[in-house]
Amino acid sequence: MAPELSFEALREEIDRIDEVVVRLLDRRARCAYAIGRLKRAEGRAIYEPGREAAVMAHVRDVNERLGGPLDGAAIVRLYERIMDEARRIQRIEAAPEGSPVSAAQIEIPEAD
Repeated sequence: MAPELSFEALREEIDRIDEVVVRLLDRRARCAYAIGRLKRAEGRAIYEPGREAAVMAHVRDVNERLGGPLDGAAIVRLYERIMDEARRIQRIEAAPEGSPVSAAQIEIPEAD
């Protein structure tokens, strides 16, 4: 990003980036939802510490290669929240039919 951009132009860029980030988080959440459905069908646990460790290692590696201003601890904090929400979505989908959090009671619309 060129330093000569104005305050307003930088904020507009952040707004555009935020839209992309939200769309990507939406896609990720839809995948987590589908994984919850598969876990329910296969009788698998929602929490998979090995998978979460692999995700953390991957995102830390990607971040390190980028060499940007976010350090590894910042990426871990962000992804801890993202994975918390993914587990929440999976619990909804994995809940038995008729339970108070059953996925049948919660509509997850298709992506645009």
